[in-house]
Amino acid sequence: MTTRSQKMAVFVICLGIISGCTNEQPVESTTTEVQPGQPAETVPSNSPTQQIAEPIPELNKAEIIEAHVRAVGGSEAIRKIKSIIRVSEVTSRSAAGEVTGTTTEVLDLARERGRVDTDLGEFKQAKGWTGEQGWRVSTLEPLRASTVDEVGIDNIVVPVSIVQAISGAFGTEAFRSIAKVQFNGKPCFKLTIVDNPLMVYLDASTKLIEGLELEQFMVIYLGDYKEFEGVQMPYYSKTDIAVLQTSFVSKVQQVNFNHEITDDQLAKPTQ
Repeated sequence: MTTRSQKMAVFVICLGIISGCTNEQPVESTTTEVQPGQPAETVPSNSPTQQIAEPIPELNKAEIIEAHVRAVGGSEAIRKIKSIIRVSEVTSRSAAGEVTGTTTEVLDLARERGRVDTDLGEFKQAKGWTGEQGWRVSTLEPLRASTVDEVGIDNIVVPVSIVQAISGAFGTEAFRSIAKVQFNGKPCFKLTIVDNPLMVYLDASTKLIEGLELEQFMVIYLGDYKEFEGVQMPYYSKTDIAVLQTSFVSKVQQVNFNHEITDDQLAKPTQ
């Protein structure tokens, strides 16, 4: 395998990690204030101002989650989204260099199926799923069935808000705790999830998701929120993976809701 192919393979593996949640046991954190280093590329702000002068209001967990859902567009607007087709430009940056390409997500939320194609030039990967069954193929490996863990990751592609998806399915009890912290230089609410190490940061001003974190492993910054068909979506994300000393930038180029998705769009390759 060439060095370039190795970089591409690592990139695709990390894309799989950041597209979903992990099944690892939760990591207890004693940190009360989080201030990751400034990303190499400036993250577009979710708020018109970088600094918020007024104090964070006192809200309980249910009220904060409800405020977030309203900020995104409301439960009714979110529930109307039955399918998503999204194309993004992705760039990987590390000491080894830079790789740029695209990802195309075709997500049939109503029928619990989807397909994601990644094209990095000389390296390509496709993966798909229906329910709990999935498949994957890439330049580096032939077509094979996905493992249970892989399908779990592939299948958790949250369309608009992971907070709304979790609270809608399991209630606010699914969130273990909430705390006032600084994240990315802003006052935020940190939400932790029961039996999951993922931490979610809500901008205290906008109530939109400012970022996500797996402690000592990965931090995701979200920004450039735009309203699309009644909901707020981040068109920009930057992921810093500490263990790989690598960052990934994704910029949404095109998105469509509720377009008919055919079997052909999700078809498994023959080889």
